[in-house]
Amino acid sequence: MRNAIINNIFKLMHTNKKIFFLTGDMGINLIEKFEDKFPDRFLNVGIAEQNLISISSGLYNAGYLPFAYAISNFITLRCLEQIRNDIILHNYPIILIGTSTGFDNAPLGPTHHVIDEWGALKSFPNLEIYCPNSLKYAETLIPKVLKRKKPTYIRIPKTSFSDVKTTKDLFYLKGKDRKILLISYGGTSRACLEINKLNNISCLLFNKIHPIDKNFYNIVRGYQNVLIVEDQMKFNNLYTSIAETLFNQKIRPNLHQMCPDKYELKVGNSQDYFYKQFRMDINSILNRINKIK
Repeated sequence: MRNAIINNIFKLMHTNKKIFFLTGDMGINLIEKFEDKFPDRFLNVGIAEQNLISISSGLYNAGYLPFAYAISNFITLRCLEQIRNDIILHNYPIILIGTSTGFDNAPLGPTHHVIDEWGALKSFPNLEIYCPNSLKYAETLIPKVLKRKKPTYIRIPKTSFSDVKTTKDLFYLKGKDRKILLISYGGTSRACLEINKLNNISCLLFNKIHPIDKNFYNIVRGYQNVLIVEDQMKFNNLYTSIAETLFNQKIRPNLHQMCPDKYELKVGNSQDYFYKQFRMDINSILNRINKIK
């Protein structure tokens, strides 16, 4: 997923002379080609993500189209003031790319767990947020966001999604009944996809998580229950966005959520360790579905 996005940027730099790629000391064995091929349009600012944002803003003022790349929580939470003041206030179409989502970096501990970053960003006006669940979608995403000309944040899960074939913002797999719809994105999508395959439960994956695609209304309408499984903390996540959206549209399914509900000062050896801790693994999701139905 990450390679597809980064390589697409590199390819576009051959024809689009305005694209400028910046990194916060990330991407060993992946980004060296940028420095070799485009030394005048590449900059490693080091572990200084706040500068990464401000320099990107200055480069846009100089006529460039900056892509800023770092670990997801460091390019967002560490830089909230710079994102707000240097990008959002001016409505600059700078594209922030974060690697890792949820508990992708489980062994690195809670400072590297990405469970609250896009929830903190979604209040910023005009910002669009993506979390690709499809390799095919990832391969077409960069031309799409360049065309939209909006401030953008792309969070890249480490989970493999080569089996999901779509270029649309929503990926819908219809199940055998209308009793329940599973909704997810990022790492938790894998469990929902497996449940769809094994139990024929309807599943909807969001490739674009903010703002919500209006086609969502037509999919969710008619389902009795909607269960949102995600890697963001309670109170500021996709569940809250969906609840607000459906309320405003006067669509009233029963909404349920499964997500991290507290910070764990623990180091787990894998993503699955934390999914079990927060009861977001396949067995926990199936148990929740049985209780709902």
